[in-house]
Amino acid sequence: MILYMTWFSERGRELAARIAELSLSISYGFSQSRYGGHPAVSKIQIRERGNRSLPDFLEEAFAQQFPVIFIGALGIAVRAIAPLIRHKTVDSPVLVLDEAGQFVIPVLSGHLGGANELAQQIAEALHSAAVVTTATDVNGLFAVDVFARKNGLRVCNPEAIRHVSGKLLQGETIVMAVDPACMSPEEVAKLQPPKEVKLISWKDAQAEHAVDVWITEKEPQEYRKTLVLAPKTAVLGMGCRKNKSYREIKQMVEMLINSEKVNADDIYTLASVDVKEKESGLQELAQHLRVPFVVFSAGELKKVPGDFTTSAFVSQTVGVDNVCERAAVAAADGGGLLLHKQAMDGVTIAVAKRKKIVLQFTGKGDRNETSDLCGWYGAGTGKYDDAGSHAGARSQ
Repeated sequence: MILYMTWFSERGRELAARIAELSLSISYGFSQSRYGGHPAVSKIQIRERGNRSLPDFLEEAFAQQFPVIFIGALGIAVRAIAPLIRHKTVDSPVLVLDEAGQFVIPVLSGHLGGANELAQQIAEALHSAAVVTTATDVNGLFAVDVFARKNGLRVCNPEAIRHVSGKLLQGETIVMAVDPACMSPEEVAKLQPPKEVKLISWKDAQAEHAVDVWITEKEPQEYRKTLVLAPKTAVLGMGCRKNKSYREIKQMVEMLINSEKVNADDIYTLASVDVKEKESGLQELAQHLRVPFVVFSAGELKKVPGDFTTSAFVSQTVGVDNVCERAAVAAADGGGLLLHKQAMDGVTIAVAKRKKIVLQFTGKGDRNETSDLCGWYGAGTGKYDDAGSHAGARSQ
């Protein structure tokens, strides 16, 4: 997990060192596969910023949508990030801690970016107070944008989040419907939403039109106040030579996006073989895409049925004849391939379509939910390298 951190005193540097030793994660969807697999574990490591200016340092973080932690005055952070703020769907999560570590304040992207979740984890580990100010959290209510993030759902019309949250804050119940094309009525009936969320059948929803949240692959049209959440379905299976850089791996994904072979907003999971679990380039890509990074053993991948592109070299190296295609299908829980193996400069990629949509209501707001989900990026602990007054933490 990559954290960009900056501080302004020796005491702040010492606090940064403590944060670097924590186990932190942000949940971005979860993975369930009949073939097994597990979330990759990464480590946090603080490194020196060097001679770069603070604006350049922050611009780099925001360009990748990576979390930023300030240790110092809140006012400094607000002035520094103000020119970089664009939209809640793409802004970096930003947190501020006082140098004594008494308070952890999520400032930006609390829900969609996971700043509130990080603040809660850091505050618990440091025995300090998380100063969470988002209204749904303060009132212990369901947060629809957190629900979307943790279930791998794309927010099609984010301006409608305000309408949904507004109803909840007024003490009203919101109505949600799930398209049977995404999830069967029998599976929907087994869901256990909080009391402030009423699930109705798709048939009733079509008749009433009084729906606050649609979960469907259809794009929003006439229902401007109805929040539309679309299941992300594209699963990226990837392989790479050892120590391939993040930028080299990202270039391969960007090539597919630019050629319209995959929609960046539709990417649900990144998957590979477990010997690639510690590849920092793959870890960073997953964090940039805000998706889980799931890995499978060679034995698990061998069990995946299908017509795959085989390689004797790959088989000899990692123990299975194909990584990218098999990993994509495995993480898609048996879904079919949309794009067979593509290779460029030591990086391979394939795309499968997620076969089954799974939804979970795991709590209120974004508190105490991480343990209920089985896919995330950034879990783990890290080491601290002696650094200057500003530093960025990057995964190994």
